[in-house]
Amino acid sequence: MENFIRAYYDFWFGVNEAYEQWAKKRGLTSNTLFVLYAVGERPEECTQRYICERLLLPKQTINTILAGLEKKGLIFREMALEDKRNKLVRLTEAGEQYTKALLAELAEAEGAALAAMSAGQRQAFIATSEVFLKQLRGAFARQQEAQKED
Repeated sequence: MENFIRAYYDFWFGVNEAYEQWAKKRGLTSNTLFVLYAVGERPEECTQRYICERLLLPKQTINTILAGLEKKGLIFREMALEDKRNKLVRLTEAGEQYTKALLAELAEAEGAALAAMSAGQRQAFIATSEVFLKQLRGAFARQQEAQKED
């Protein structure tokens, strides 16, 4: 199992590094790239809280990224009407154009990578990833339950 775990980490770190390098060539960090992805995902109802939860990053990290995007004129923040504790994060017109082009370029590269795989490989990749995630969550939950009993 140790070799499988090591291979899994090599894969995970490799994917992270690939996204980081792609973003770096565009003057971004992968965290900034994924913040723009998250904002673009929910353009009408995106909050800082949603971004933190979606990307599993601390509030301060997200706040720093958003401040930088705001300074560049790509986003703006406004109070949410229904919950004053939350700020909505919205793309400016320039931010929409920039994000749309950036994410289209990213999707093109991701699509090319997937297209280079056979249909069976793509299906197996998603299926086994979903199985692994389900089993990992279960293992973590069982481990937590066992720790509570101790």
